[in-house]
Amino acid sequence: MSAIGSTDAADAADAADAADAASGGSGALLRVSPVIRPIGTSPGLARTAPGGNFPGNDWPPPDVTATSLDWRPAPFEQFPLAAWGGYYLSVVAIGEFVRAIAVDPVSGANFTWRTIDLDGPIGAADLGDELAELFNLIDYRPRVMAEALAQRSGIEVYWRGILNFNQASHPWTSDLMQIALRVGEFQAMHYKYEHHRPRPSQISPLLMPPIEVPGHPSYPSGHATQSSLLSEILGEVMPVQAAEPLKLVAERLARNREVLGLHYPSDSAAGKLLAAASKLLLLECPLVTRLIGLAQGEWALDRSI
Repeated sequence: MSAIGSTDAADAADAADAADAASGGSGALLRVSPVIRPIGTSPGLARTAPGGNFPGNDWPPPDVTATSLDWRPAPFEQFPLAAWGGYYLSVVAIGEFVRAIAVDPVSGANFTWRTIDLDGPIGAADLGDELAELFNLIDYRPRVMAEALAQRSGIEVYWRGILNFNQASHPWTSDLMQIALRVGEFQAMHYKYEHHRPRPSQISPLLMPPIEVPGHPSYPSGHATQSSLLSEILGEVMPVQAAEPLKLVAERLARNREVLGLHYPSDSAAGKLLAAASKLLLLECPLVTRLIGLAQGEWALDRSI
């Protein structure tokens, strides 16, 4: 999930923390390159300075009259949106998200981020059947282990691979991804705290997950929430041909968490449900709708699609 260590860092907090791996630390997702620009004392500056010198690494004062040192105001009247880092925009989006109100397309009722009904999947689930399915999935662990381990954090790289884009080629799309990751994390953790469902291995220790069990409840799946929300939001901007791959990569990532014994199938179903509702709320956020329009322009310019 996104803007993200603790014991959950080992597992990127059930993908809930995957966004941190994606957006923090390295500066890879920031449009402004983390370049250091040392400034020394120029002999040219010293000759034209009132009083003769600029000591140390000082820049010329504003009263320098030489034309080459005429520091006019920069052209920006406000901080440009393109200069924001995706991580920081995702924090801004949270502020809009918690105030958003959307309409349930089935019931017609209004809902907010705190009033999404997730009781259906867990209410319909049979614990014995779900545990039996997870035991049957153990045989698949050797074949998915490398992929599942890679998906503990930085899950957005799988979506970038679907249509071969990155931060440099599609910056607005990448910003939307960061927002989806952070909102997915936020939502999953809120509803996990509401339901407090124990992990499958806490009920049946014989499942023995091959990685450390994340330090938060099981329901809903954070990976399923984030991956589904990523696909939902990217579906708003990517070409129609991407719809099925977007859906399948989200389902695959959530299923891998079941293979590891970290989630019940109903956890994944609840994450998908939560993502669908969260997307409707995101579409009520001015920042998100603005970014969607900009991101759509990125894909319209791609003549290979």
